[in-house]
Amino acid sequence: MSGEATAREFVRAFNERDLDAFVATLDPEVVLHSMKGERRGLDEARQWATRTPDGVQQTIVITSVEEFGEKVLARIRRDWHWAEDGTFAASDDMAWFFHFKDGLIDLWRPFEDTAEAFAAFNA
Repeated sequence: MSGEATAREFVRAFNERDLDAFVATLDPEVVLHSMKGERRGLDEARQWATRTPDGVQQTIVITSVEEFGEKVLARIRRDWHWAEDGTFAASDDMAWFFHFKDGLIDLWRPFEDTAEAFAAFNA
């Protein structure tokens, strides 16, 4: 599977709360740089991707993807809806950087600033 396909599967599994498929995209030593801090390994990644079923919920929409070697940069939009009735709450644009080792994601980092994301991608 290509890096782009794996990144798309990461997003699909996250959106659908398919935790087994989500973890299957990850290297055992994965590092996730979440907004709430760094998560390391498959157990912490699974815990990070587990969401409560109430309150405001996000759906990730990929708007573009670039792949170079072991790196993928996805521009994404987070659409937020209230779980109770599906009412739209907000939307924001970001970029997600993925790095791969042996075909699996070993690093994921979200960026609110796309210029910073491109700098990481081009490094």
